Amino acid sequence: MNRGFTLIETMITLAVAMLAVLSGARVLTAALTQTRGAALRFRLVDKLEFYKNYLLSRPFDAAELAAGRHEKAEDDVRVDWRVEDSSPALKRLRLRAASGGRSLALALQRSRLLLEVRP
Repeated sequence: MNRGFTLIETMITLAVAMLAVLSGARVLTAALTQTRGAALRFRLVDKLEFYKNYLLSRPFDAAELAAGRHEKAEDDVRVDWRVEDSSPALKRLRLRAASGGRSLALALQRSRLLLEVRP
């Protein structure tokens, strides 16, 4: 009576184990890619939110709200915004943050008629 495993049984076990390891590696790679993408989207949303609040806090006739294209670059994120005068009391702002080949956009309006808090 022989005890132990034959060479064929060992090879089949190693093949099954190798498939499990390779599929686990693919899942891990996909998870890391998704995590990296989510972190980049979070940074872009954070920058858009910062510049939205910054521009809305500025006086209506501030240089940052002059009609035309404006741009700022911080770290590896570039933020640009376009200002259009819709009327004497209303400006349309279109913000875009870009980094690593991805970009997010945001559109908002700034009104002179809203109460401005001045120090």
